[in-house]
Amino acid sequence: MNFKKPFPSTRFYFNVNRLSRILLIICFFFLFTSEIFSRTIEVHEGESIQKAIDSLEKGDTVKVYPGIYHEFLFVDKTFFTLSGVIVNGRWPTLDGGGKLNDGVIGSGANFLIENFHIKNYKANGVMTQGAGNIIMRKLIVENTGIYGIYPTMGTNVLIEDTVSLGIADAAIYIGMCHNVDVRRNEVYGSVIGIEIENSTNVLIEGNTVYDNSAGIVAFALPGLPLKKVENVIIRNNFIFDNNHRNFAEPGALVAGVPPGIGIGVMAGDAVTIEGNIIRRNSFAGIGIGDNNLLPNSKSPDPDVEPNPDRNKVLENVFIDNGVRKWNDFISWIFYVIRILFSGNPIPESPNGGKVGVFPDGYDIVASGKGKDNCLIAPDSVTKIGTSSYEVCNPKETTEKIKTMIGDPKLGEAKSDERELGKQVFGAVCSGCHSMNIRTVGPPIKEIQEKYKKDVYGVVSFASMPKKVRAGFIEMPSQKYLGNEKLTAVSNYILNLKDEGAKGVVK
Repeated sequence: MNFKKPFPSTRFYFNVNRLSRILLIICFFFLFTSEIFSRTIEVHEGESIQKAIDSLEKGDTVKVYPGIYHEFLFVDKTFFTLSGVIVNGRWPTLDGGGKLNDGVIGSGANFLIENFHIKNYKANGVMTQGAGNIIMRKLIVENTGIYGIYPTMGTNVLIEDTVSLGIADAAIYIGMCHNVDVRRNEVYGSVIGIEIENSTNVLIEGNTVYDNSAGIVAFALPGLPLKKVENVIIRNNFIFDNNHRNFAEPGALVAGVPPGIGIGVMAGDAVTIEGNIIRRNSFAGIGIGDNNLLPNSKSPDPDVEPNPDRNKVLENVFIDNGVRKWNDFISWIFYVIRILFSGNPIPESPNGGKVGVFPDGYDIVASGKGKDNCLIAPDSVTKIGTSSYEVCNPKETTEKIKTMIGDPKLGEAKSDERELGKQVFGAVCSGCHSMNIRTVGPPIKEIQEKYKKDVYGVVSFASMPKKVRAGFIEMPSQKYLGNEKLTAVSNYILNLKDEGAKGVVK
């Protein structure tokens, strides 16, 4: 008799397959739906936001409810959200009371900050340091000292739907960043509305910029780790009445910015200006020049090409630029007096002579020896200094470029890519200190002469600074960086060579 034995492993294989499917499902949830396991931490008035931030883990969210919070927030995390909750029109408010230096400082990568009113700080509203893949949106930033919203040394940065006002340097300041979008923001009542400094791949679009000394500027400054401003699109913005008296700290670099400029480009390359409404800016609707434009902006640096090249002024609407009201004359008089008393020369005009006390205003003012620049409709605007400009191709447009944000992997922090001190210097210190010129704080050369090789002295002062120089603002404390980073950056600064301000280390 033939008996068929059941296959002895059938049940075993069935169980294995079933177990495999279960394991795959579990892995799927862990790998692709990790947000399910993230936490939301709520903070209400009277509680500490920083305490909640310190407990953050990857993927967590801190929700802050309306109230007044007198705090400085430091976030050195990745993959997090710091979100205010607006209830019946009431915002959560970070208020420095005129005593605290910074509202928020963030580092790391992949994070979102939104829905806060930040005011009355002495140094910065929101600052990010060497951070990548970051979003700052729906913020009100008011009277926060030097900078309002300030990403530095970042990659893939989005700033949108914010309001900034009352800032003594730049309301939105893009410092040494790559791949940046600045969209639909309102900036007013500041020295500079939006500033792009030594940054590449930047889109400034759909912003409302008014009542600043200068509206939108793109500057390439010497003596910084990154050496150029290039590939910038300034598009579809409303830029008007930027004639505010310049109230920057006397002697600071931006104190040399004359009031009455809509858009300014200094030593910038491949800057495209298109589709903007540029109205009632009393000195220049658009000013394009070399690094002689600002007093003390010129310094030996062979890696910074000082002339503006390959810039394009395409279709824009110009209305009543170069026309002055009484208030505009007063702003200009204050500017001239401050420049003269600071010992700086009045900037030169495009033809090489002095601009005089009340220079003529135009839609477009150009200077320097730049090449391959163009205007699309030179006969439709008032202008000076543009004789070398060609006529732009009427078919040229930037409309196909929707964003400058790049591959998210480019924004991931990689601590092993460069020496720690150089990284901290670029992310933290370079916004205020250049090698040979004064930007906000004293030049590095002066710091080296004062401290010689005294690393501990620099660390001590940076941790607990005090006002020691007349005409300079008090330095914000950098104690939050910790001793390791402060020691590394102090060593870097004290050993920085002055080889044409190349920014190399011995």
